[in-house]
Amino acid sequence: MKVAVRHVSGDVGRPRTRTAAWAARDFRLVRPAEGRDRVELECPVCAVSVFAEVSDHARTRRVRQVWAAVSAVSLVVSVAALGYVVREGGRALPGGRSLPVLLVVGVAVAVAGAVVTPAAWVRGRRHIGVTLLDAPESHRGHRIVPVRRTLR
Repeated sequence: MKVAVRHVSGDVGRPRTRTAAWAARDFRLVRPAEGRDRVELECPVCAVSVFAEVSDHARTRRVRQVWAAVSAVSLVVSVAALGYVVREGGRALPGGRSLPVLLVVGVAVAVAGAVVTPAAWVRGRRHIGVTLLDAPESHRGHRIVPVRRTLR
């Protein structure tokens, strides 16, 4: 598996002006047969050591499956809440009664599900089994990203 260390540089006080300098060198990581391994990578831009944890294939697959399940459950709950809102919201209320509280909760659940479903799906698809370990304050501003093959 190939990964690259992404270095974020720029003015810290102005996050919109930050620029990302991609590492020119790729790192080839070997997954352990079982468990997790700790590896040290060096940022080619600032020469800082960055520590990462590489998970085995089984753990990476399980994490991806969990995120896919979260996305699917969120979609089902969101569609059910939206169906309830449409069914109950279309009824005429006699005598000037207000909408039930459960209808407002249904709208909130439907909106939250519309946000959580794609976020969980993307999170699961992007999980590569390599986690950046917490670094001291001076070493922050780095990210580990997969190196994708380009089609020519």
